[in-house]
Amino acid sequence: MENSELVEKGFCGTCASQSTEHTPGNISSMNGIGRKFYGSADPCAKCGSVIRTLWWTFIDMPVIPLGSYRYKTIADDSVRMSRFWARKTGMRWDQVLKTWAIGLAVLIVITTAFIIYKKSTGK
Repeated sequence: MENSELVEKGFCGTCASQSTEHTPGNISSMNGIGRKFYGSADPCAKCGSVIRTLWWTFIDMPVIPLGSYRYKTIADDSVRMSRFWARKTGMRWDQVLKTWAIGLAVLIVITTAFIIYKKSTGK
C-alpha cells in the first residue's frame, strides 16, 4: 500500500483485511460512566494501529466489554478528546481478562484504603 493510500484509509492492507468496516461510532462518557477504550495489543509496524477493547464503564472501571477494534489515533486534542479511526476485529479475550484483572486489583486497593481510613478515624 502506498503512503497516500495509508493516509487516506488509515490502515495498511493487512490490518484492513483482519478487521471489518464496522466502527464503534461516537465514544463518550460522563463522570466516568459510558463507553471507553482500554488496552493496546498487536501494534502494526506499517500503519501504527493497535487492537483496543471498547468497554462500558462505571466510574471509569471497565464493566462490560463491547468489542475489540483495530484502533489508530488521528489527533489527541486534549485529555478529554481524541480523534481516531477504528475497525472491528474479533474479541480479544486475553485483553479483556487482563483489563478485568487490573480493574479488580485497583478496586481492591481503593476499597482497602477506604476501610483502613475509616478504621483509623474511628468512624
